[in-house]
Amino acid sequence: MTIEDLARSEGIWSSGIKDSSDIVLKSSIKFYRNIEGYVFSHKLGKKDRESIQSLVTETLQNNSALPTFSIYKLNTISNNDRKIFYERNIIQDNRADKYIVMLSDDQNFYTILGDLDHIKFVTLQSGYRLEEVYSTGKKIAADLEQFFEFAYNQEMGYLSANPNHLGPGVEILVTLHLAGLTIADRINEISADLERKGFGLRGSWLDAFYEVYNKRSTGFAEENLYEGALQLFEFLVTFEKDTRESIYNDNRNVIEDKVWRSYGILLSSRLISLYEALDHLSYLRLGISLGIINYITIKDLNLLLYYIQDYHLRQIYNLYGTDGNLEEARARFLRDYLKEVI
Repeated sequence: MTIEDLARSEGIWSSGIKDSSDIVLKSSIKFYRNIEGYVFSHKLGKKDRESIQSLVTETLQNNSALPTFSIYKLNTISNNDRKIFYERNIIQDNRADKYIVMLSDDQNFYTILGDLDHIKFVTLQSGYRLEEVYSTGKKIAADLEQFFEFAYNQEMGYLSANPNHLGPGVEILVTLHLAGLTIADRINEISADLERKGFGLRGSWLDAFYEVYNKRSTGFAEENLYEGALQLFEFLVTFEKDTRESIYNDNRNVIEDKVWRSYGILLSSRLISLYEALDHLSYLRLGISLGIINYITIKDLNLLLYYIQDYHLRQIYNLYGTDGNLEEARARFLRDYLKEVI
């Protein structure tokens, strides 16, 4: 898959919408592993780094049980192209240039080589599909154990360059649209409660979008960590649903006005910043969830979260350097897209 193909693809949003997809954008499981006999990545010499990368890529390429994937060496592609991976949340540092990314065609599985740990592999799906994602991840992890001897200690579990990943070496994560809790000004309260339970809350696209994840795996059995995360995520989804209904019942005209104003602006603006566009898309998503608007689907809104970002627009409209106006291109893309699906 070329970078241009990647920027135009639907990615994980191509799959069907599940229950609670208005609140849960995606479910992810990240596994962190290091190969026995090598120091951690931050101390690896160039020769050993290349040896590990070659070993892992060749092994995964020859594993017929894995989905087909493309390999991207980030130090061989342009900075603009590299930022497509950042805007899709595949890499967390848009300056990263030493990584190798192995990305499945459906983008529901990817591996990163060269981060803090030798291997980070991720399984993910759109919507609230944590059980499906966890089952897939466990299967891949077990399969990899047949090919690699991972650094492991009987007392501490899997060894990692990040102390928080010791033990199961797993991060369980959901991306949520917490519009109700944001409007109700309860995010700080939720964040403090999650912190006490060993979980973190970090911003995703803008204020109403958040990632919730376990901050550490050390000291936990993997199944207990997973079950605890599942219960917590389900509580948050229910809490958000109840809060949405409550604020709508108490402020019906205000919420409907916000939703319809956002709809009108996205459908008619000629210039729009990324932040403003995401804010209006957040209200449209809330409007769909509350049954206020039905001219657009959750899947459409998910896709727009990709396509209206700066470097996706640059790829779509072939805008490089100072050529073109991104705010104008963003407004044009939104108008054209919404007119097509409405």
